[in-house]
Amino acid sequence: MSRRHWHTCLVLCVAVTAGLLTAAGAAAGAVAVPSPPSGQAGLPLPVTSLLPLPPLPSLPPLPSLPPLPSLPALPSLTPPAAPSPTLLPQPGGPPPGPPQSGAPAQPGGAPATPPSAAGGAAGGPGMPTPVGAAATIADNPAADLYPQPPADPATTAQAQLVAQLSEVEHRMQYLNNVLASTRAELAAAQHQLGPVPTLITILIAPSATLPTGTAVDSPLGRVLALSSAITSAESELTRRQNEAQTIQQAIATRLRQAATATAPLAETGSSGHTLRRPVPGPITSPFGNRLDPYYHVWQLHSGVDIGAPAGTRIVAATAGRVTQAGWFGGYGNYTCIDHGQVDGQRLSTCYGHQQRILVVPGEQVSAGQVIGLVGSTGASTGPHLHFEVRLGGLPVDPLPWI
Repeated sequence: MSRRHWHTCLVLCVAVTAGLLTAAGAAAGAVAVPSPPSGQAGLPLPVTSLLPLPPLPSLPPLPSLPPLPSLPALPSLTPPAAPSPTLLPQPGGPPPGPPQSGAPAQPGGAPATPPSAAGGAAGGPGMPTPVGAAATIADNPAADLYPQPPADPATTAQAQLVAQLSEVEHRMQYLNNVLASTRAELAAAQHQLGPVPTLITILIAPSATLPTGTAVDSPLGRVLALSSAITSAESELTRRQNEAQTIQQAIATRLRQAATATAPLAETGSSGHTLRRPVPGPITSPFGNRLDPYYHVWQLHSGVDIGAPAGTRIVAATAGRVTQAGWFGGYGNYTCIDHGQVDGQRLSTCYGHQQRILVVPGEQVSAGQVIGLVGSTGASTGPHLHFEVRLGGLPVDPLPWI
């Protein structure tokens, strides 16, 4: 090849190579490359060399939703009224309202059953519940849970004895209820103290002297104080029990001396006794203080309970005039008969928890006349007759009379 031809080929190769390099650079400038980090060298890429992006298609508009319905306004909430403290009658008792005192006699002389005398289940108006009774006794340990008729003024020696007996019996009721609650507190305090210290306190409690350095408000001091209080109350209770027996014996002696000269009592015809037994049956609970089987607190049992089946006929203990016949709180269907004066005091007999009352207030009854039927109304746990003897309105032990 000649020198001229070789020079021509070299020029063509250089031109082709330069054209190819130019085309490659133009293609590279059309690609977007991120800028190099700050402080680093790099070739700036022209913005005009970026290819334009195709426009995005527009989305169709969202359909409009219907408006939500408005919610109704919430009613204003009224707190429930507090339950009334009025005690409701238990099922089987008389309807609420004032107790019925009686009903007129039916034609022919047969007494009608008073509206409040029907039924044989316990419960009724004027009665606290066992829970309410416990609260009452906690506030006043000597409170009567059973209604009591008014008492006459104590103007005679016999009346003063009866009033004294009533005071002593209520003091015994107070002591028994206080002892029950104090023993419960002592048991809790001994449990907190532990078995070994409890044994020590049992041995030293009667001395009522706290060991040196023992605080009264400490667990040991509390146990010792409660133990001392129980010992003192038990001692007084024993004295009061002996006092009550002495007073009752004095009352019975005076009444035996006066009963033979009292006309209404002479009609009974009972051999050796002043009053007729109102129903046959055993004495299931005597007169005096007891843990009430219905209310579960200590109460003065103002009469005797005579066991008898429901429906057994009750007879008047002696002749007299009916002064009360109707519902009377925890006594349920209750009848009282006035028998006149004995040793300067008004004598009456009363009959509680009857299934049915067969007399009306103001009616004159004879000794042995049927006046009602045995039941279990009021604060009663089963059929029986609650029988009372009252002097001047205050209860005395019926056993010396029947």
